[in-house]
Amino acid sequence: MRSLPAWTPGWLRRHPALLVEWLRFVNALSRWREDGRRAAVFVASAVVSISAAVAMVALSLDSGRHAVGFVDALAKYWLLVAVIAAVYAASTVARRRRQVVESQAQSWLIATPIPPSSLRLSHAIRTLFPLVVMFLAVLVAAGVVALASDGATTMSAIDSVPNASAIVIAAVAGGLLVGGFAGWWAARGRKPAEFAASRYVLRPKASGPLQPDASALAHWPTAQVMAWSRPENSRYLLIIALLAVQGGSSAVTGLSVVAMYFVASYLAALLSAMIKVAEHAAAWLRATPMTLGEFVWALSRRALLHQVGGTVLAGVVMLILGSPIEMALQIASLWLVLVLSISGFALIDNYRGRSPAIKIALSVATFAALAMAMQFRAGAKA
Repeated sequence: MRSLPAWTPGWLRRHPALLVEWLRFVNALSRWREDGRRAAVFVASAVVSISAAVAMVALSLDSGRHAVGFVDALAKYWLLVAVIAAVYAASTVARRRRQVVESQAQSWLIATPIPPSSLRLSHAIRTLFPLVVMFLAVLVAAGVVALASDGATTMSAIDSVPNASAIVIAAVAGGLLVGGFAGWWAARGRKPAEFAASRYVLRPKASGPLQPDASALAHWPTAQVMAWSRPENSRYLLIIALLAVQGGSSAVTGLSVVAMYFVASYLAALLSAMIKVAEHAAAWLRATPMTLGEFVWALSRRALLHQVGGTVLAGVVMLILGSPIEMALQIASLWLVLVLSISGFALIDNYRGRSPAIKIALSVATFAALAMAMQFRAGAKA
């Protein structure tokens, strides 16, 4: 227990499962500190993130009325916000509880006489942590909006900001609470063996004698997306898409909204699958004679083709929904740049045995800052 810092809480020492996770985090932090390159990258990323945050706050101060209008719109559709938060909480809690139970069953602590109350506390903390982070992010966003409205709106508009922010925060909190309980209840008593992720992956077509070929790797990202898109997962997306259709909309508009949700979810899942597949493929292909260029090309060519086609389809749907062509082109360009950067970082860094997490986080932060800047510019022109 010498690796534990002196400031480790006493209650944490009484829960072996939580103490193991804490020790793993402390050891990872110690190894990171010993690596000078990672420390330098972290400092640089922190400087870039702080600069991006300052720029976003400055843009918010210049266009506070648009941020206030966005919060007012969320407050008007508080029920939809609560439903989205509940669906996110239910799916996240159910998935994380299954993962925690499965990891506990495979852990070396399985023979340790841990009290059931300690295991339940460990499972609850490790499962509910993402919901706490999301709720804190909502609180920070509400604070940024309040700061932006302080110097950019009239007194009457400022008076309405706390009410709208309170409604949004209450809707998110209620949705997370209800969804968290539902996800916890849905995941109880099920065995990890029931969660096979490959039931809906198409069977590969074999013609002639089987020969080793790197081209088969191109199907891995799309196969992973199909494995994730099981009916019990896709139903949540369908519910959100149907609730997003406003009453009185035409059939074309309703179908376009639903199609936009499914196309966007497929593109996002494909990008996430690329990150996961790159990590697993590099773990065993790194020791083979395959070069970096062959590895990147074999894994990314089919996924990038799907990304381009899906982005074009999403742009067409945006035009059908009435978006200006300039906005559709800008969003499509930003998304393709984000896909290329994240996919490149994931493939190259995993092949070289490094973690691409910091670079991916910087790419996402830059994309969010540029998207917010575009939104504020469009609002200023209007």
